[in-house]
Amino acid sequence: MIQLPTWVQQMQTEAQSVMPSLKLPKADRTIIKNWAFEAIEVQTPSTYNNEIPSAVAHLVSTEDQNVVILCDGKIVYQNLGIAFDGVIIANLEEALTKHEAIFKPYFMNVASVDTNRLTALHMAHLNSGLFIHVPKNKVVKEALNVIYLQENGSLFNHTLIVAEPNSEFKYIENYCNTVSGNINVISETVVKENAQVDYAAMDRLTSETLVYNLRKARVEANGRLLVSLGALNDGNTVSENLVSLVGQGAHAEVKTVAIAEGSQKQNITVNIEHLAPFTEGHIVNHGISKDDAQLTFNGIGKIHKGMNGSNAQQESRAMILSETARADANPILLIDEYDVKAGHAAGVGKIDEEQLYYLMSRGLTRRAAEVLIIYGFLMPFIDEIRNESIKAEFEKVIARKINA
Repeated sequence: MIQLPTWVQQMQTEAQSVMPSLKLPKADRTIIKNWAFEAIEVQTPSTYNNEIPSAVAHLVSTEDQNVVILCDGKIVYQNLGIAFDGVIIANLEEALTKHEAIFKPYFMNVASVDTNRLTALHMAHLNSGLFIHVPKNKVVKEALNVIYLQENGSLFNHTLIVAEPNSEFKYIENYCNTVSGNINVISETVVKENAQVDYAAMDRLTSETLVYNLRKARVEANGRLLVSLGALNDGNTVSENLVSLVGQGAHAEVKTVAIAEGSQKQNITVNIEHLAPFTEGHIVNHGISKDDAQLTFNGIGKIHKGMNGSNAQQESRAMILSETARADANPILLIDEYDVKAGHAAGVGKIDEEQLYYLMSRGLTRRAAEVLIIYGFLMPFIDEIRNESIKAEFEKVIARKINA
């Protein structure tokens, strides 16, 4: 059990008190009021000690460097190269004891406890976390690969990344589990002036797992945030990905690929808010919905008044693979300034029969032709994944879902 300082306990008490009065997050076109987000199972500490759990042995080996594995709130394995010298990488308990002076000003600062009922629930039951602090002028060329494994109880994990001015950092996260407990995770990323963070994430949690995931970032002047998300869970999911561009010249790109299958419902929101002049935000969502599943993309670009010279672009496209599957792409542009650029594209449809006919005329079976078209639809996203091992794992998971 994590021993929390008094100020965190006070935040938890406040979260408990305000939670009943707060609403669930807005999930356009998905009814979530009856989802059992508050069904909580008690977590027990992991017993692993500097070893790779068998459940994730297919993802990493002892030969791989720059790996951190958290299991049920505890760092159970870590292998870091010299590239990370000077970078703080600490679990929640260490962040609160050894690095409190750096950690405290940023914790629940980008996100807020009272944003909605699930952010309050997260704070009230916080039981896991990772703190990453990249010093000023530190350039880390190698990527940090973090695996979050849930093996018992509900997981309330909080990740905080702070990239100081002129730093560069590459972060890869994998969420996976072997049990059915709910998962409620929040990630806060702070990109300071002239810093750059590459953030890649792959979620592939079981069909019995109900997921709420909030990733929220703040990008300061001339900072860059490049996000690649793989929404590949098997269970019902609400995913909110929110970026605030608060400094002149700040830049953010958020690219998502999602696959919904079975009776699953996935609701994914990407919102880039322009709060400074000459900022740039790009949203790209590509998804597949099959069987009886429902996939919803909500893309939001908001340029506030006075934020001249800004550019908000978005594209959301989804492919439906069955008569009973559903997909929605909701592009929203909120523009309060004239001297800006903004655009959106959205499309939902089935596989093109003419493309199928052409490929089948070249000797492919209908199923083989369908798979080829699906890969062609998703590959522009996959090709942009910079880490080869993660790209290979992406392709493996996508192949399993497409061929299921």
